[in-house]
Amino acid sequence: MDAEDLGSWLPFAVAFILITSTGWAIWNIPEHQGQKSAQSGDNIPFFVEHFPNQTTDLVPIDQVLRIAWHPDNSELGVLKTPDRYIELGQQEIVEHSEQNASAKLNVSIEWSSKESLNITVDVSILDEIENGIIRIIVIEDGAEVTGRISNQYGVVCLYDPTPITNNNGTITRELQLPRELSIADADRLRVVTLLSNLVNEENYALLEMSVPIENSGPESAIEKVYSIIFMSIIIIGLAWISRSEWRREVMLPKLRGGMNESGDPIAHLRAGRSDILLKEVRILEPWKSSKSIREIKIPAQTEKKFTIQVKPIRGQENISDKEIQSEWSIDVDELGGWVLDLTLQKRPPV
Repeated sequence: MDAEDLGSWLPFAVAFILITSTGWAIWNIPEHQGQKSAQSGDNIPFFVEHFPNQTTDLVPIDQVLRIAWHPDNSELGVLKTPDRYIELGQQEIVEHSEQNASAKLNVSIEWSSKESLNITVDVSILDEIENGIIRIIVIEDGAEVTGRISNQYGVVCLYDPTPITNNNGTITRELQLPRELSIADADRLRVVTLLSNLVNEENYALLEMSVPIENSGPESAIEKVYSIIFMSIIIIGLAWISRSEWRREVMLPKLRGGMNESGDPIAHLRAGRSDILLKEVRILEPWKSSKSIREIKIPAQTEKKFTIQVKPIRGQENISDKEIQSEWSIDVDELGGWVLDLTLQKRPPV
């Protein structure tokens, strides 16, 4: 397959690839979420709580849930950090092993304003629990602080504990975000809901969630389909334009000039993939044709050479201009009439 044949279908092959990749990208955009809900699982996953004290203390970034409690007198600290540090035995790193859950948590999160979250936690007790406390912990990824060597991961930016009874129940909390955090930071915020024992810190249930990201994408699968169709129409339109340009390129004739051994200008006219009809050649002032070129049909992909015989128009016998401007009027099958410009050179008489 030569380059000209390749150009016939290549724009649509590229369009197919673009439509496929664009459709995949649109389909995987998170749907617009005014509210987000989730339920905890049957197991409490392994998670770690960190208490970094030095500017070089970094919390690893991995698949493990890590909660970083910074000192309350630091830029990233919260007032409850000392209490939590004591509750967990004054250790800098506390690992919580994976275990079976004793309750189910159904959590719903929505933005009540640009700076505050409304969080509802519905507790379903599966086994007997004692001294229950719901800890809502909002953590921030990519938190910036002066003096640290990189942005911090899993930083506790808000902590809200609520004791509960041993029965099923629902709590709703309206939480104002600190440090000028807002809905604009939604992609960096997570909410950890932990049900545990207030006295011995035994864990009963845990759920980690991202917060709703408003205006992140279409509101439904139907809107995604419409978006894909709209983008497909645009891409196919561009492919069609590209193919039309290719078609014009391969079907239009090529016209080039030169000089023969006598110094007379010559022209080479090569037809493209369509037959052409050369109707007229016009020589522009200050020259005129001394021998006109007859109308001639040139088959597709063949070439014809023309010797251009010109002389100065009356009153321009002493012309010094060596350039000859010409216009070639051509009919191309399937493309209609075209006018091609060609500049020729004439060697002055010796």
